[in-house]
Amino acid sequence: MRWIVVCDLDGSLMPASSGLRVSKEVEDRLIRLQEKGHVVILNSARIFQGVYPLAKQIQMDRFGGYVISANGCHVYDMAKEEVVLTKRIKKEEAFYLWEVANQMGLGFGYSQPDFFVCNRMSEGFSLDQKNCEVDYIITEDPQKYCRHEIVKCAVSQTEEKLQKSSDPFCQEVQAHTQLEVIKSTPLLYDIIQKGASKHKTLEELMQKHDWTWDQVTAIGDGISDLETLRMARFSASLENAKKECQEAADIVVPSCLEDGCLVWLDRLLEEDHVSD
Repeated sequence: MRWIVVCDLDGSLMPASSGLRVSKEVEDRLIRLQEKGHVVILNSARIFQGVYPLAKQIQMDRFGGYVISANGCHVYDMAKEEVVLTKRIKKEEAFYLWEVANQMGLGFGYSQPDFFVCNRMSEGFSLDQKNCEVDYIITEDPQKYCRHEIVKCAVSQTEEKLQKSSDPFCQEVQAHTQLEVIKSTPLLYDIIQKGASKHKTLEELMQKHDWTWDQVTAIGDGISDLETLRMARFSASLENAKKECQEAADIVVPSCLEDGCLVWLDRLLEEDHVSD
């Protein structure tokens, strides 16, 4: 059978916040799967510039497949080399939250194709920059560098400050925008279009191609991966994943620090399993 191989990145294919590319062992297996005719979809909370280098590493530009980024708000077709779906944030909403974050002493920013624009370089943004091939522009004028649509914003500070300010900030988001806050890491929260998610966007893509869940295999470790793990025909999670993900998965493999995802990939490559 032809698998649709859905891959979360941080905490699944690679250690969280570990950079732009996977190990050589993971790379080889993902390329071999594509050579056998299976479709790879990278499905991540990262902005596009933090996922695309990995797609190039595993030769998705040669085989096709899709990059789903920004928590399901941006989809890129690697075969056609074009964006096929976006879930936009209204610029006035982003600029409003910029001012709210400033008043609360929080770092705030939004993504653009060539750079990320923020009001300060907080610890969370510094860590996130390591995972993206994109420059960071620090400015006091949020409108100056907004030249394209916005699909994702983020708020960042120290863990203590972010926890203290999260409730009032989330209340502002809920009261004055059509957006929602996703607590991605202790140092950085994402802000995306309300109702958007990695899982819902994956379903939209599946409907477009008439793919069924019987064709899907997936790996993931966080709550945003949970529904996909439940629906996939064959799913894997990690020993250090959320408990709910471990319970939903068909197999639980060693943590990604030990390249536990290789267990999942090797099982897919076994001829008797692939043809099951």
